[in-house]
Amino acid sequence: MLELSVNTKSPAAITAALKKIHEMVMSGAVAKNAPVHITLEPGSYREVIKYNLSNPLVMESTPGTPAASCTIQAENCEAFHKGAENRAVFVIGPNASNITLKNFTIVNTHNKSVAEGNTLPDAAEAFCWNNSTGTLFAEGMRFEGRQNTLSVKGYSWFLNCYVSGDTDFISGDCDTAFFENCEIHVREDNRGDFPAYAVSSRALAEKPGIVFSSCRFTGEKRRKSPIFLYRTAGKGCQSSQKDWDSMALVNCFVSDIFDDSFVWDDDMELEVYPRGNAKTGFREYNTRIVMKNGKVAAADTTRRNIKSYTLTDDDYFRGYASRYLILHDTPFAEIKD
Repeated sequence: MLELSVNTKSPAAITAALKKIHEMVMSGAVAKNAPVHITLEPGSYREVIKYNLSNPLVMESTPGTPAASCTIQAENCEAFHKGAENRAVFVIGPNASNITLKNFTIVNTHNKSVAEGNTLPDAAEAFCWNNSTGTLFAEGMRFEGRQNTLSVKGYSWFLNCYVSGDTDFISGDCDTAFFENCEIHVREDNRGDFPAYAVSSRALAEKPGIVFSSCRFTGEKRRKSPIFLYRTAGKGCQSSQKDWDSMALVNCFVSDIFDDSFVWDDDMELEVYPRGNAKTGFREYNTRIVMKNGKVAAADTTRRNIKSYTLTDDDYFRGYASRYLILHDTPFAEIKD
């Protein structure tokens, strides 16, 4: 294993370390399948990072460092560089194999500049998992931004992480993106009182999509504008290979600031496809609502979007009652509870 340690004393320290690794791999000094371990010392790293080598990578802060004390941050957005793979602060490319990120923070500092609505120029990922074949495991991470904070393809697993934003801030054309014991936080809009949307799935056809298990959905209430847990793009259909509205909530806690319908579809003007069922679509099980006074109550699902589905006990025990059941059709299958 190639071991490297970086600190904030040198400009673009992480980029320099990754460039060194690339040169060693290209020269043959390091095998293309040799694992790489990068340790980040506490501090603020102000740089945009890309990793696209096949070498398995573990990047983590030094032991005992709180995630908030080790931060990679920069301003980037669609107006600066087009495409999610270019406008993110940290990008993992399609050649990567197995990536592990632990206990640090990635922030896109871009504030929205377009006065009205949610527009493409303000899309600004903090992290982009632009990979369809490898695996991403993130533990104890913080991902912070506004619009499109976290973009996921392929297979990813987020454990004990924190994700914040205001518009479609968890999204992507994924097979399975599994969030376990995470906090999903809707923050204020820097422009004022605008509607908010936490998740926008563009899942691959017939795949689980974005699955939340034992997660907490929190946020900052708008004065008048609604806050939705999910927003459809209205592009999915039976013949499409992606853009399916697949998202599951399993044993999650949701603040009462979220609209009771959970799913925004422009007042039924957009297609929500597929209709929720045991395996795809928008589905939930044992959702609990957290009131302003801290009290917790079972959710009333009768006010959900008409395309939503409430999982039965049989559905739950067949496919969602454990980490293994959720991940058994993915490359994470060998990991047991």
